[in-house]
Amino acid sequence: MIVAGSKAAMFISFDAVSVSGITVEAMKVAKKLKENGFRCYLDLGYDINISKGNFGKPYANETYLYHNYFELVRVDITTIPNYTPEFIKDVNIALLNPTLAVSHDEKAAILTSVDQVAAGVALKIVALWKRLNVSKVIVENGTLPENIVYSRALRLAIEQYGQALNLGCFVIWRDHDLMWSSEKKAMKYGVPPYPHAVKPAKSQYITYVTLNEKLRNELETWCNFEVEVKVRKNTYDFSERSHHSDVRELLHIGKHDILIARTTRLIPQKRIDRDIVLVRQLNQRFRELGESTSATLVVAGDKNEDYSHYVELVRSAQALGISQYIKFVGPLYHDLIPSKSDAFTIEDLYYSCDLVSFLTSYDYDSYGNPIGEAISQKRCYITTSYEYYDEVYGRHGFEAPVLEISSTNDGLPGIRFIDEVFRLLSDKQLRKAVSERNFNRGKRVLSNNVFDVLNLNDCD
Repeated sequence: MIVAGSKAAMFISFDAVSVSGITVEAMKVAKKLKENGFRCYLDLGYDINISKGNFGKPYANETYLYHNYFELVRVDITTIPNYTPEFIKDVNIALLNPTLAVSHDEKAAILTSVDQVAAGVALKIVALWKRLNVSKVIVENGTLPENIVYSRALRLAIEQYGQALNLGCFVIWRDHDLMWSSEKKAMKYGVPPYPHAVKPAKSQYITYVTLNEKLRNELETWCNFEVEVKVRKNTYDFSERSHHSDVRELLHIGKHDILIARTTRLIPQKRIDRDIVLVRQLNQRFRELGESTSATLVVAGDKNEDYSHYVELVRSAQALGISQYIKFVGPLYHDLIPSKSDAFTIEDLYYSCDLVSFLTSYDYDSYGNPIGEAISQKRCYITTSYEYYDEVYGRHGFEAPVLEISSTNDGLPGIRFIDEVFRLLSDKQLRKAVSERNFNRGKRVLSNNVFDVLNLNDCD
C-alpha cells in the first residue's frame, strides 16, 4: 500500500522482453531514484510490443529478476474492447506496410478505431498511476511505432494525469532507437516521413531525450522543430569494483590464450559471422608463427531468439574447422540482475576477456552498449564503422581497430583489419595502454551520473 505523499516512479518499456539493454538502462535510473526515496515500478511492455510474442504472458521469473529495483506492474487491458494482438497487427500492416495499397478512406476508418481504443487504454493507464501515486514516468522507446495504439494512449494519459494532479514536468520520454536507425532495410516501420508514427508534441509534462546528436536532429526535423529533444548518453560504471570472477577455467580457455567476448542478440543483423571468420584468421596466424596461443570467441545471447540463425553460425564454425574455438554460452545477465543459479554475469565475462567485439551491421545499432561496457571495464574493443559509431564513440577519440563498412559495403573482415586486430592481441602492453587511455577518456565522456544525465532534478 502506497502511503500518501510518498514518491513513485513508473517505467514503461516498449521492448517487451524480460531483460534488454533498455531495461538495464532503466535499472540504473531506478537505482538512483530509490536512493532518493522513490518506489519504482516497471511495465515490461508485454502487452505493448506484440512482435516478441509475450502479449498477455503473466510475470513469473521476471518478478525475481527485478525485485531489487522494481515492482513489476502492467495496465489491465483485459476489459478494453478490441485491444487485441490481432487489432494491433492489423493496424501495423495497414498503416506501416509500404507495399500494401490502403485507400485514404480505409486509413481514416482505421485511425478512428485507433483513437477509440487508445482512449480506453489511456483511462486504464491513468487509473494505474493514480493507484500507485506515480509522480514520475520514464517511457523507454515510445516513439518507435511498434504499437501506435499504445503510444497514442500513453500521450493522452500523460496529459490527463498531468492536468488532474496539476503536475509540472514529470515525464522523461527516452528514445533509444528510432525509425532512422532501426530495421531500415526491412522497412519494419514503414518509410519516411513515417506519417503514422506518433510524433513528439510540445507538452509541459514531457522532456524528450534521445541518445545521439544525429537522432536528435532527425527527430526535431521530423517534428518541424516544435519540440526540443535533449541528447543524453547511456551511462556506465567507472568505479573499478573488482568483485568479478574469472570464468576462463569454467569455459576451458587457457590462461595465456585469447578470449574474445561478444554479448549480443543472436540475429543476422549483429553479424556474428564476422567474428567467426575473424577467429579462424587469428588462429591461422598463430599457427603460422608457430605459437601455441589460441583465440576463442565466447558469444552470450539467446540461441532461441532466431534458432535457425544460431544453427547457421554453428554450421559455419564447423565448416571452417574451428568449432572448438566458438562457444555459445546462452544469455547472460548484468550484475544488477540477480540470478538464482551460479551463472556468471556479463561483467564476469568482460573481466575475463582480452577483447570485446561489436562487429554489428551498418544500419542496425544506434548506440552500441558493449563498447561503453568494454571501456568502463578497461578492456579493448573492436567494432565496425556502423552508422552511429563516430557520433557516439569515434569522434571522442576512443581507440580501437575499426572495420570500415558502409550501407553498400557491409561485408566480412579484410586483411588490413585482421592484421590490426592480430597486432593488438599479440601485444599485452599495448592492450593495457589503450584500455587505460579509453577508460580515462570514458570517465569524462560517458558520465556515470544517471540521475543528472536524465535531468530528473529539473522535473520535480
